[in-house]
Amino acid sequence: MFTEQKRGFDWFSLIVGILFILAGLASFMHPDKTLHFLTILVGIAFILRGIYELWFRQFVNRTLNESTGWIIFTAILDIILGILVLVYPGLGALYIAILFAIWFIIDSIMEIKAAKLFKSFHRGYATWLVILGVISIIMGIILLFSPMLSAMTIVCLISVMLMVFGIMHVIQAF
Repeated sequence: MFTEQKRGFDWFSLIVGILFILAGLASFMHPDKTLHFLTILVGIAFILRGIYELWFRQFVNRTLNESTGWIIFTAILDIILGILVLVYPGLGALYIAILFAIWFIIDSIMEIKAAKLFKSFHRGYATWLVILGVISIIMGIILLFSPMLSAMTIVCLISVMLMVFGIMHVIQAF
């Protein structure tokens, strides 16, 4: 019923996998440069978002004939924030670290709320979700008040993800 199709060795996946693994290792060995690179990406993303919002404002104005002052305000704010992050990368790294901690806390709160849904299916699972959610909220608060720890956590997560993607590509090559 199922026919196994033979495929050849995938050199591209192997090379991409090795590059991802090397990038992950380099990220672990140079966390400061990784954080700086991430900050530059965030700054560029803010500027591009601001430009997009200015374009979107014209679209809304032409199509809907609506007031777009708030879109202009957020676009200018995004562009200014992007420039500040690029000019002052330390400020950008602090911003990323605080944003990550806040995201961590909000995600943990949502996990606790989701536990209510699982309560009717599996009480033990719901209990574990609440326990882990509370622990995660505590960790998020620690990250919020320790931006350096938060920034290093981000770098470690990025490093691990790069290596996991690399290993997946290497395995896919065979």
